[in-house]
Amino acid sequence: MKLKFSTKLSYGIGGICDNALYTLSGTYLLLYLTTVAGVNPAIAGTISAVGSVWEAICGPIVGFKSDSTRTRFGRRKPFLLVAAFPVAVITSLLFTAIDASPAVKAIYYTVMILLFWTVFATFFVPYLAWGSDLTEDYHERTVLRSYAYVFNQVGMCIGMVMPTIIVDYFMNLGKTTQQSWQMVGMFTGICGGTALLICALTIHKDDNKNFRKPEIKEKFLDLKVLPSMFKEYFEILKLKPIRYLLGASVVYLIANTIFSSDRVFYMTYNLGMSETSISAMMMIITVSGVVFVPFIARLSAKLDKKNVFMGGIGISGLLMIVSRFTGVESMTEVVILCLIYSVANTCYWQLMPSMIYDVCEVEELISGEKRSGAVISLQALSESLSIAVGLQVLGIILDAAGFANDAAFQPETALTWVSNSFTFIPGLFMLLVVFMMTKYPINRKTFARVMTALESRRSGAKVDIKEFEDIFE
Repeated sequence: MKLKFSTKLSYGIGGICDNALYTLSGTYLLLYLTTVAGVNPAIAGTISAVGSVWEAICGPIVGFKSDSTRTRFGRRKPFLLVAAFPVAVITSLLFTAIDASPAVKAIYYTVMILLFWTVFATFFVPYLAWGSDLTEDYHERTVLRSYAYVFNQVGMCIGMVMPTIIVDYFMNLGKTTQQSWQMVGMFTGICGGTALLICALTIHKDDNKNFRKPEIKEKFLDLKVLPSMFKEYFEILKLKPIRYLLGASVVYLIANTIFSSDRVFYMTYNLGMSETSISAMMMIITVSGVVFVPFIARLSAKLDKKNVFMGGIGISGLLMIVSRFTGVESMTEVVILCLIYSVANTCYWQLMPSMIYDVCEVEELISGEKRSGAVISLQALSESLSIAVGLQVLGIILDAAGFANDAAFQPETALTWVSNSFTFIPGLFMLLVVFMMTKYPINRKTFARVMTALESRRSGAKVDIKEFEDIFE
């Protein structure tokens, strides 16, 4: 069944917050901590990694809770409403520079990053899981994610393009670098929180006016249910399609984190680009992502989303490796490389969530329950872990290569490894993603088999799970 245009539009708007916060932290947090807040690169990488690990802990808890939440507004909407205001406040505080000793700075930014990823987990997992609840159609899910991805690009513009514009604008008004970056945090946080409110308040598909509140008030998470929560996740991870899909997600996002965080370093120090030129480059990435969306959706309808996913990321990874040896030294060559990256990035963000939704039905067929929040929280966990690994690796690389956070010019070894992190390293990870996806068993035909079996079970018929061993074992 096709969704209403208004529902797809409203759901898509929620993607602004997702990508605005994700892109802001992935692109500028390490740069901000090192060059504006004055934190040592290795320590800054550790702080960023700790926050991501914390989000990895919060995500599964929120996913588990959202599956069992029952309100007159459905299972997912309340989480978006709860997160909206804290998103605005905490993002502002994270990008507030403080005048303190190195130890105090480390403590302050560690606390802020923990709070930042807590509120991110609060809305992100329920938001993604909501897409699985809204439709079970194989292709309609790709369409729904296409809407989300278009607004993801709006969020990317807010979190990746606007920061340099905002900083340049306020510095021209006589504000300090620290004050200008605080405005970046405020702007991004307010935009993200507003998007969550619009998304939550305009989708009514799951609303239940006849809902009766249970007499016994539930705790957010009763410690007694922790064993069953861990058992549930362990059972989900036994499924082959989930293991390969999550593995591919982790590997790609490590590549994405390294590339996204390193590109500002590369453009600034290797090429000496101005903030205006960097903003223009970020806008090219944003716009190209929107342009690629309908083509990827159409190709997925014809060739299957799995094949398009592998092809887009594989070709992009190969070309990025080649570019390390041919050189990326001019504005034109940077544009070409960013377009190559944009193809892979669009394939991931448009198709990976759609494939995760498909896995939810496979899990339901095996377990007998629909646990979308739990399944999707594992994918969110993979994102958190990959961000942690990617930022930590890049921080260590920069520190080992002799990157000086207070120097206008960097030593040759630092420039070499900034270049490697912009091209060869993420490209290599992308090829590994393709290899892992060759083992992923779900496509249009296998998903149709799963849905036929689920519909039979829902109508009261018995289903022989052994017929699907080729999919889940």
